[in-house]
Amino acid sequence: MMNNLKHLFSAFFFLILASSVLAQTTPMVWPITSVELYQTGAMVEHSDSVRFDGQDLKIKVSGLGVHISRQSIQVDLPNGIVLESLSYKIVESDNPNKSKLKSVNDSIVLLNFQKQMFESLLHTLNEEKAFLQANREIGSDQEVLLVDDLIEMADFLRERNQDLGLEILDIQLDISSLEKQIKDLKRERDHLNSKGKGHDGVATLHLTNVSSNPKTEYLSLRYLTNEASWSTNYSLYFEEGEVFVKRHAKVQQKTGIDWSEVDVELVSGRPQQSLKPNGFESWVIEEDRSSTMISSDASHAGAYRSSSDDIELEVDKSTSFAGDTRFRFNVDESVNLKSSSYSVKVDVENFTLEGDVEYYAAPAINSSAYAIVRCSDWSDKRLMTGRAEVVSSNSYLGWYHLRVPIVGDTLDVNLGADPHVLCSRSLKAESSTVKRFAGKKQVVQTWELAVENTHSDTIKVNLADKLPKAKNSNAEIDIVTTTLDGGIIDSAKNEINFDIELAPLESKTVTYVLTVTYPSSMNLKNL
Repeated sequence: MMNNLKHLFSAFFFLILASSVLAQTTPMVWPITSVELYQTGAMVEHSDSVRFDGQDLKIKVSGLGVHISRQSIQVDLPNGIVLESLSYKIVESDNPNKSKLKSVNDSIVLLNFQKQMFESLLHTLNEEKAFLQANREIGSDQEVLLVDDLIEMADFLRERNQDLGLEILDIQLDISSLEKQIKDLKRERDHLNSKGKGHDGVATLHLTNVSSNPKTEYLSLRYLTNEASWSTNYSLYFEEGEVFVKRHAKVQQKTGIDWSEVDVELVSGRPQQSLKPNGFESWVIEEDRSSTMISSDASHAGAYRSSSDDIELEVDKSTSFAGDTRFRFNVDESVNLKSSSYSVKVDVENFTLEGDVEYYAAPAINSSAYAIVRCSDWSDKRLMTGRAEVVSSNSYLGWYHLRVPIVGDTLDVNLGADPHVLCSRSLKAESSTVKRFAGKKQVVQTWELAVENTHSDTIKVNLADKLPKAKNSNAEIDIVTTTLDGGIIDSAKNEINFDIELAPLESKTVTYVLTVTYPSSMNLKNL
């Protein structure tokens, strides 16, 4: 009897031990508690409470990203808990969309079968139509030679030929509709496959409880992934000389797991890749030619509204952030972001930019002047180069790429073409003379530039025009520009600029004279 009790007790103890070990090694999912998101990369943290009933505990944490840097895995341990070993592997997992995938695949098979049936019917009808066309002589001008029953057959064949054409058209439309449905279902199937790739990241932690006393402790696990990024996005609202700015961030992640109600901190640049310093990146200073082209940036402000809020971010992982200030932005609301090739816009903060409003009028480019807010005090706004969407007087005007100058320079915020400041350009006079003894020909053009202010406030306008230049600096072509209206000639850019101040409802006209002298034996174009 005692032996039986011992065996029963031993078996009972073994079952308890086995169930304890089994429970300890059953994978558990720790939720994502925070993400430090960089412009290229992210540090993801999973946390949860763990129960220690004895000295040793071996746990498996599943639901981790599958695109991670294994050497970057970190574990925060409470006092009295020692990490004996740590391993990470990618395991196969069931696609959570398996039932939906089966339904979609079944629908694709059914529609393909229907398409094949229609194609077979279409083939039969085409063969019948070809047979009728081969016997068209029955209905030809020779019908007068046929007996009455053949004439009646000819009428039937003509009507049947017309009916066949309509039936073939209907079947072709049915086939096109089926092909569209199949295409849509295949796109949905690809989307479901991308949402559940059938892989899961699992970390195995072997822990020791030094005191052996039962207790519950909170543990955190972090790792670095390159499959996440963010970019700066601004919304600019212009009202009465002030630019109200909403800073947004377009965030994206393709780590293989969804982020649900996650606290996200945005950090500029890229994260540290290893435990030792990576070394400095090359800091190269060069000319930014695009930033010197005012009209080029301004013209983009009137562009169409892009739908790229949802497209994949183009992240150049070789981009150097050397010389850039390290910024951190806290996102107030928790972020929900699926693992996919699409980005989501989140709100970051609001602030105001103050500056002087000036207008750049280039009638050769646009009949409306471009509004530009010149901000001298912007260094404390933590600005970064990014996409800026412009809203003025409750109208969306488009977007352009906002470039941030070096500290100390004036920040130009382009607000697009203003229909209340109009400008024009016209050729008022042109004459041509030939100097026979010198063998030269001279063309004199008088150009008139006009600008009008329909605002209720006084404005400043930079009225500009492009001047011609000789190709390859041909010395035989002499170009001289003169003006009596205060124009400033920029020989390097081949431009003439007039700084004008206009009162409300005031207009002003300026002129400049262009004199081109060249050999009379030469023919010029673009003059």
